[in-house]
Amino acid sequence: MSNITYEFSVAAPYVSVNKYSELTGIPLETVRKMVHRGDIIIRPKKGAKEKVQVNMIAMLKDAIRNS
Repeated sequence: MSNITYEFSVAAPYVSVNKYSELTGIPLETVRKMVHRGDIIIRPKKGAKEKVQVNMIAMLKDAIRNS
């Protein structure tokens, strides 16, 4: 049997909601709803006015776990 190795790269550990929408092709409003439902993993916010940042590393780990 041969071993298969997968290699992934993430351009940045955190991206804005707008960038995530652009990268995935998911409409921005849908991304916002998914964040609100907890379907998209975000960086913990330190203040109410801080912008939401999608945790790309956690999202990749989640995708691998659920594959």
